[in-house]
Amino acid sequence: MKFSHSLQFNAVPEWSSKYISYSHLKKLIYALQKEQLYGTESRDHETRPLLSGDEIYVSRFVSALDTELRKIDKFYISQETGLIANYRELEDDVRDLEQDLLNNRVDSLDDVYPRRRSTGSGRYSSASSLEAGGINVDGNCEDNDDEINSRLSARSQPHLDHENVGSEIYQARSRTTNNTWGSSSQAHFISPAIERKIILKKRIIAIYTQLSELKSYIELNYTGFSKICKKFDKSLQTEIRQSYLEALSKRTHVFNPETIKTLQNCITASVVTYARLSQDSFSYPTSQEDSNMLDIEVAESELSSHLREHVVWERNTVWKDMMNLERKAQNVKAETRMSKLAQNLKVKEGIDRAIEVPAEVTMVPETWAEICKMNWTQWGRLLLFQPAVLKFIFITTIFILLLFFSPLNNVLQKNCFAILVYASLLWATETIPLFVTSLMVPMLIVILPVLYDSSSGKAMDPLSSSQYILSTMWNSVIMLLLGGFTLAAALSKYNIAKVLSTYILSSAGTNPKIILVTNMGVALFVSMWVSNVAAPVLCYSIIQPLLRTLPRGSSYGKSMILGIALASDIGGMASPIASPQNIFSIGLMDPQPSWAEWFIISLPVCALCVFGTWVLLMLTFPLDPSLKLLQLHPLRDPFTIKQWFVTIVCCGTIVLWCMSNRLSGVFGEMGVISIIPLVIFFGTGLLTSDDFNNFMWTIVILAMGGNTLGKAVTSSGLLATIASVIKESVEDKPIFVIVLLFGVVILLTATFVSHTVAAMIIVPLMSEIGANLPSGNHSRLLIMVAALLCSCAMGLPTSGFPNVTAISMINEVGDRYLTVGTFITRGIPASLICYVSIITVGYGLMILIGF
Repeated sequence: MKFSHSLQFNAVPEWSSKYISYSHLKKLIYALQKEQLYGTESRDHETRPLLSGDEIYVSRFVSALDTELRKIDKFYISQETGLIANYRELEDDVRDLEQDLLNNRVDSLDDVYPRRRSTGSGRYSSASSLEAGGINVDGNCEDNDDEINSRLSARSQPHLDHENVGSEIYQARSRTTNNTWGSSSQAHFISPAIERKIILKKRIIAIYTQLSELKSYIELNYTGFSKICKKFDKSLQTEIRQSYLEALSKRTHVFNPETIKTLQNCITASVVTYARLSQDSFSYPTSQEDSNMLDIEVAESELSSHLREHVVWERNTVWKDMMNLERKAQNVKAETRMSKLAQNLKVKEGIDRAIEVPAEVTMVPETWAEICKMNWTQWGRLLLFQPAVLKFIFITTIFILLLFFSPLNNVLQKNCFAILVYASLLWATETIPLFVTSLMVPMLIVILPVLYDSSSGKAMDPLSSSQYILSTMWNSVIMLLLGGFTLAAALSKYNIAKVLSTYILSSAGTNPKIILVTNMGVALFVSMWVSNVAAPVLCYSIIQPLLRTLPRGSSYGKSMILGIALASDIGGMASPIASPQNIFSIGLMDPQPSWAEWFIISLPVCALCVFGTWVLLMLTFPLDPSLKLLQLHPLRDPFTIKQWFVTIVCCGTIVLWCMSNRLSGVFGEMGVISIIPLVIFFGTGLLTSDDFNNFMWTIVILAMGGNTLGKAVTSSGLLATIASVIKESVEDKPIFVIVLLFGVVILLTATFVSHTVAAMIIVPLMSEIGANLPSGNHSRLLIMVAALLCSCAMGLPTSGFPNVTAISMINEVGDRYLTVGTFITRGIPASLICYVSIITVGYGLMILIGF
């Protein structure tokens, strides 16, 4: 959690404006950092001769720190003065009670709390479990409560458990009415000593809560000063943190060690006093033996419990208010968008007129009564205002028509073709979530006769079909996917990927061209191991300090963000676990390529694609001659034992994957090797069940749906039929021409639908066509080309996960760095560069190693 969020969450709500203005100081650091880089700071003429170099920035920042320090110190003194006075008054009242008991001015506590014979203890616990029965401390204690409240500080009374306090009065009343302990004439008698003791305990709870909050106030502000000074030193390359923190204790009262010591002594004394009030015979401990008799631990536990309840109640109230404000803000934004839409939409009927928005908008019914009251007009309006419903109905209609009217004669192939078109349209349009479509595929395969039983020569019955199709959903490809997720989670959780990335970027210097190509190289490298979904998020977090220092409107920020996104797309083909389409494609290759073979093909192609894309960005985003960039610095924290262990396990797993073909006699398929990091990381507790739950299970289900659909089109014979039709038109052409033609089709398909979906639709077809070419079995080559080309489709913001992340990046004023036009004008040429690289260099390397 960021410290700014931690400060907001742990601060006392009424004191929120009295804490260190951490966010304001951060903005000042960014402004000073920008001024230092561009030399645009406005310096006072009289100050300029006295301060030179970075001293002016240090002076301005320290001045802002001193302003915050005076605010905090002044507020603390005002709070401490009143609170300590209340505490001293409480001590005096406790002594008065003891003196009154010693002088028999009030009834002794033992007259009302006789010692219980059933226990060996001579003390009565204040935490009795008898219920208050709705009786609290109101009534006789009302005047005393008013007096207490008037003595407390301006802070409101904390949230107390009145039932526990009231239970003591209830027990006193119950025991005085008991025939064994007292007569019936004492039924309504409450000892004044009991009332005074309960009131004093309530006051101690309030004082203890306020003292703890004051202590937390000191700790939070000191941590804030430490962190903001560290950030300033890191951003402007200074060393003020240690000297400034050392001077705090001398310059202020709030951070003086004696202040904290006094506060802690008051808290400790409050616990001791509460423990004394909780025993039957109330007196000051006069010896070590008396002190040992006090239940200090129990008293501290009860006070801490009251403090927790108060903090939880207070935070819940604050966060509920914040959530309500957030919801109101969202509603305002939604209403604003609707009003703008109503103003902008126009129709042409001789003259332009604004579309009239209906006064009553049909809402989705939530109860059965509301559904019954709806008429046909409301039902029609409800459906018409739901585009997803219309698309689903339209696609489902096509599916039903294909079941009865199909170009295929075979029943199994006819059903399978309808399912293939149905799933492809739902995946391409994302009418329903992608993983939901994947779950529908095995259900439709079982319900409709699709699978062919070669032993009987008939369609499989539903029982056999369900057993077969469900067994295909979990295989080596899925285990390889989980292994990749595990490595990515470990490298991200223990900051290893960020440490390596910042180290590489710090060596790039301040040359804009070198920094851009280095960032693209880092994005490519991270995509190989942490997946191209998480890689851009990591890279964007690293370059945030650099983006903040760019002049407003600079095109270099656009080139940086777009370059990282395109490099992450290209990185999706760098390793077998870089993207889901690679893992899916490997599962269809026979034999499966080793990691070494994959790297021989992918790494030169990726390097060439990144270089070509970098040149494209340099040409389309001309550099400003006056552009100055911030020098990035590596993380200074040393590598821990856990980080070394995670790194060794990840490297060892990758080495085993690379040698999987040679180790097939030991591990079998690559999926079994993926179990090793799962067992090590989750078994040792380095990764937890929360990390496991955070895996991208929607991608796993999506891959399962692709596997089952591939098995269905193969078993039904549909794939062979389609492949034979296509083969007739391309069988007389060289394999290179086939690669050229299908490459264009794959690139176009993957541009308009997601890379993974495109692979699941096209790769099985490439496998079947390649296996039946007259020139030989080229299925592995066509599958490899298809897998690589799917990652290279980058023409639209929706073409891949990195593009979606890039289009959502905004600057400090909330404007997007990139537009759809930016992607089209740079993404399409970048896709063509990658296409040429794959069908030339990549194709040559595939032929060279025997694909």
